[in-house]
Order: sequence, then C-alpha cells, then structure tokens
Amino acid sequence: MSSSRSSVTALVIVVAAALSVVVPAHARTVAGTLGGYVSDADTGLPLGGASVSWAGGAPATTDAGGRYLFSGLTPSSTGSLAVAGPPGWEKTTVDGVTLPADDAGSQNVVLHRDWAATAGGASTSANDESVAPAGCGSGAATDNDRATGWSATLAGHTADDPAAITIAMPETIDVRQLVVDPTSACGHDPGAALGRYRVLTSADGTTFATAAEGTLDPDQRGTNATISPTANTSGVRYVRLQALAAQDGASPTVDLREIQVQGVGPNAAPTGTIAVDAPRNYIKSTVRLRATFTDSDSTISRYLWDFDGDGQFDQATSGPTVAHVWLTAGTYHVTVGARDFRGALGTASVDLRIIDPDALLEPIIQRRPLITFDPVDGIDLPVRIACSSKCTFTAGFVLSKATAKAIRSQRRTILTFKRRTEGPGLGSWTLTLPSKTIKLLRRAHRTSVKVRLTASAVDQQKRRTTVHRWVRFR
Repeated sequence: MSSSRSSVTALVIVVAAALSVVVPAHARTVAGTLGGYVSDADTGLPLGGASVSWAGGAPATTDAGGRYLFSGLTPSSTGSLAVAGPPGWEKTTVDGVTLPADDAGSQNVVLHRDWAATAGGASTSANDESVAPAGCGSGAATDNDRATGWSATLAGHTADDPAAITIAMPETIDVRQLVVDPTSACGHDPGAALGRYRVLTSADGTTFATAAEGTLDPDQRGTNATISPTANTSGVRYVRLQALAAQDGASPTVDLREIQVQGVGPNAAPTGTIAVDAPRNYIKSTVRLRATFTDSDSTISRYLWDFDGDGQFDQATSGPTVAHVWLTAGTYHVTVGARDFRGALGTASVDLRIIDPDALLEPIIQRRPLITFDPVDGIDLPVRIACSSKCTFTAGFVLSKATAKAIRSQRRTILTFKRRTEGPGLGSWTLTLPSKTIKLLRRAHRTSVKVRLTASAVDQQKRRTTVHRWVRFR
C-alpha cells in the first residue's frame, strides 16, 4: 500500500513538473518593433528618403510620409538611432532609445535643413585654398562629413583680408543659426581648430554685413557649436565665415571640419475653401462645416473658426471639420483660418443662412404664379417658380411629328414632370432631356433637337400660369 502511494506521489510530482515548464516566462520570445516619423524641424513637413539606423544595424529608408519601421528587435533593449536626412538635410543621432517590454517602440525625429550643404544645391568658395591639394578645400566643410574639413594658411592674411569661406545658398532664406565643428583637420595639431571668427551675410554676394562675432573654445572641438546671429539675418543668400584666428595663437593654419547654415525660406500662407455639409441648416441643430486647405511649404497645424463674423476666432481644432449650433436665425459670415507650422494664416469665408423652421414665411404678393427659365445648359433647362401659396408645377416635352419620325421615337411626348412646393415661396428644378431620347439622337447622327415645352404652375387658389415655347437642346 505504501509502495502504491509512493508511486502515485511520484507521478503527481512528475506531472506538476511537466506542467510548470509548458510556458515559462523566461522562454517566451517576442519580436519587438521600433517606428516613427522623420520631419523637417522648420516646416513640419515629412522627410521621405531619410536613412535611419537602429543600434548600428542595416538602415531603413523613410517613405514619402516620413515613416520608418524596424521589426524583429529585442524588447527592453537600448540603443542609438542614427538618422541622415535626404540630400540637403543634417545628420543626427538619438542616444538612449529603449524599446518597451510590450514591443511597441516609437521615436520621432526632426531634422534641420542645411542650406550650406553642397548636396542640397549650395556652392562653396574660399579666398584660401592652399591646402586643397591635400583634400582640405572649402568644399570639405560643407559635405556633411565630419571626417574632412577646410584648412587655410594664416600667413599672408591680414586683418582686412582674413581667411574666409563663402557659401552661396540655393535660395534666399532668413538665417536662424550656424552650426560648426571647429576641429582641426588635414592632420594638423588640435590647436589649429577655429577660434576667433566673424560671420557676414549678403543678399547679392557683393555687399556683406556683420551678423555675428565670437570665439570658439577648445571644449567645443568635435561638437555642434552653435552660432546665433544677432543682426542682418533676413533675406540672406550668401554667408561668409571669416577665420580670424586659430585656438592656438602659434598655429600656422586654421581649420574647420563642418559648417551648416540653418534657417527658413519664404513661407506662403495656406489656401483653401470652407463648405457646409447640408444644403439647409436650422437653429438649435448641429451644423457641420468642413475646410479644405493646402500648403506647399509647410504643414497645417490647426484650424481657427469664427462663427459670428465679428473678426474674432471662437474655436480652434486640430482637424479641418467642426460642428456648431446657432440659436438665432439669420445669415452668418463664417470664417475659417488655417494656421501653418511657421505661423502663416490663410482664411476662407462663407455666408451661411440659418433657418428657424417654425417661423412664418412672408407671403409673395402676386395674383398668379410666376415661371422663369434660365438658358439651356447642354441637356438641362433650369426652371424656377414663385407662388403666394402652396403650388403645383407640371411640365412636358413634345417632339414634332417630323422629328419623332426622323429619330424613330415611338412617342412624341418624351418628358412629363410634376413637383409641389412645401408652402408659399420659391421652387426650383431642372428639366433634363431623357437619356432614351439622347440615344435615339445619336443613332440618327443628330447633335441637337427642338422640343415643344409646356409648363404650368397652379396655386391653392386655383390661379394658374401656363407657358408654351420651343426649346433647343444641344
């Protein structure tokens, strides 16, 4: 008996042990992902064609919407995200990105356009290319490659003619800042790094004015040192950096690894229209408005709405639609403003009629209904009536005997039309040539047809107006 009990106990232990290793937590394998968007820091527009690398792995390229995605990564891992923009944009590295344990990592990146980049359409020159044969010409400072740089020989330059590098940008911009790496290049001693400098700007490449002056210190070597101009930053097409001295006063050369010019080009305001979803809108009911705007050089960040026409915006939304309720009947001048990423504002307006369905209509003072027609528009004949009470409108198209025979129409009456107004007021409709008649005309190789129109309007007081006329459709 004890032996049997021992066997059962052992079996229970084995089964329990087996069950305990079916899905142990440490053995679960989850494939992590990391995704996000790369966009322009100054316009908010997505940057397609940017190269993104995670933890030194194979790069991914952003799509037209600026999106990238890595999959099959290890959750809870930490690494760096290296991002190189499309030609003409800067490079950057985002350190310390950690994938969450639930495998849904996200990291958005913004990049500045480098208006000095040769790849972006800029051109570079210098008044000292003495070290260019060794690979240290002026172009090496604008190639977005920190492994190379520009070097100039200080001997022969004076205070009135210092060594200088000039950048001609692809278009006129407002300069916000310069980013430089003042590290020695071309195998020179560290003290050859750029020290004292002057930045000048110009609209035409001939007349230059001082925008900034200063000195870069040894602790700024190998970094993105920022130079913020304090004057002459608007309408700039040319930027000149004068290398006044190296950090080591005994250095025979002055070096610069990289120079970037950041700023913004002209900004056009968004353009568009505003529309209301429903043809009729009533008090104390939800009225939905829709804006349709485009912006070629920036992204639209929000929409502003003025519902009463007083020139003050009453509501802001992130999307192009809004709902509003008016409590009083009337015609309102409604305006929407689309504000872009850089602050420009474009507007559109519509005069919106809000109706009180319980209000009595003023009667139309007339003895008989009125019937008016607009000019024929292709196969359409617009018609309107005005009645002082509820009105019935009828109309018909009749072919002549000769026309019916020529196009082989079995019937001469090709259209009968009947409508009623909801009450006193106006009614409007469109009388359209029937599709069957159009097919017969095509088979008979006719491009137009003349029909006899009879139209009649009768109000509740039995007052009648009738119109007979010939109408030609083309």
